[in-house]
Amino acid sequence: MSHAPMLFGTNLQYANSYNNRIVLEIIRLHGPVSRMAISRQTHLTVQTVTNITKKLASSGLILEHSRHISGRGAPAVQLKINEDAAYSIGIDFDKDHLTAVMLNLNGKICHEMTRDLDFPSPEEAIELMTSTVNDIIRKQKISKKKIWGVGVGLPGPLDPTKDKKQSDDVINPEALPGWDHTPVFKQLRTRLDLPVIIENNASAAAIGEHWYGKAKHINSFFFLYFGAGLGGGLVIRGQLYSGHTGNAGELGYFPSSLRADNGGRKFEHDHLGGYFNMPLLKKKMIDAGYPAYSQQDLASRFEEGNPILMKWLETGTEQLVPLIAAVEYLIDPETIFLGGRLPENILSWMRKRILNALPPHRIPRKSGRPELEIASSGIDAAALGVATLPLYTTLAPVPELLMKQDLRHADHFGPNS
Repeated sequence: MSHAPMLFGTNLQYANSYNNRIVLEIIRLHGPVSRMAISRQTHLTVQTVTNITKKLASSGLILEHSRHISGRGAPAVQLKINEDAAYSIGIDFDKDHLTAVMLNLNGKICHEMTRDLDFPSPEEAIELMTSTVNDIIRKQKISKKKIWGVGVGLPGPLDPTKDKKQSDDVINPEALPGWDHTPVFKQLRTRLDLPVIIENNASAAAIGEHWYGKAKHINSFFFLYFGAGLGGGLVIRGQLYSGHTGNAGELGYFPSSLRADNGGRKFEHDHLGGYFNMPLLKKKMIDAGYPAYSQQDLASRFEEGNPILMKWLETGTEQLVPLIAAVEYLIDPETIFLGGRLPENILSWMRKRILNALPPHRIPRKSGRPELEIASSGIDAAALGVATLPLYTTLAPVPELLMKQDLRHADHFGPNS
């Protein structure tokens, strides 16, 4: 049974901003909701909640939805998020595709598009990202003032430059050959004239699932992300855990030799991610005469029992099982999600296969087991996640986010708060 994290007010130095965010989060999760209900859930006084909601209403972030009659006295005003108050755009980029989405403040997708790519150069990719964002804003006829930012997801691991801030330069030589020292952040911020946030796409997908998916009320979970390769995102106590270098959860770089070789076989790949190389899979299938250009093509080939696809899935899933057991024991998450750019019918097959293969890797006396679930965000998981980032960093009741900000402005909402 899932247990939602408790959201309590605080009296710390950043209390004003933190309490604002707590109240807004309660309205986002449970709205329409009354001020009295917010007070009960946050342990803030009704007067404090009233003051905060007045400020939120004057900022245009919440609206009065209706009045709810309960017992005697005047009907209670119900509050909800004003979904038109702010928007954000997310771009999930990898060597084989670019997916973009626009979200409103309530997490509703207002626009989405996907374009297949073939290993574009950094210059081509940045130009494509820029034109995509501008096209979306123009087509949706949204004032640029309402765009709180652009999130960009890149395949991990992300290696921040040593002599600069990570925001100025991102190096990713392993996943994107030729991108060494490419100042993605600086170039996009200059071209778009909007706040830009760059994140590992697997971690971003975990944030998106936490804010708008099945993990909305889950306190601790691991997101196993299938993109052009294999990645992972980790949420602990309701917060993304990034690790020392920002790459916590990067399962794709685990060596295959972690698993005991019972039959004297040699491993096909040095690292686990090699078993989930989706561009290579598609190329093999196309070269063999099987249409495999899109994710829908993969879903259709799976239903047909395509031999190349099935071998790829069987071999990769076999390698994955011991590592999922390791995640279970090392992190003890409430849920492990399977998600990313694999179609749902394939993820369902993998889930069943993993569940059947896990028992020999477990000790019988362990009392609790994490649930193994398919993420609700679909093949646009990373794009949804990075689109969430500008809203998340501005509004989420996370102490680490607030402590990184200038506390003199911590009680203001908006892209520069």
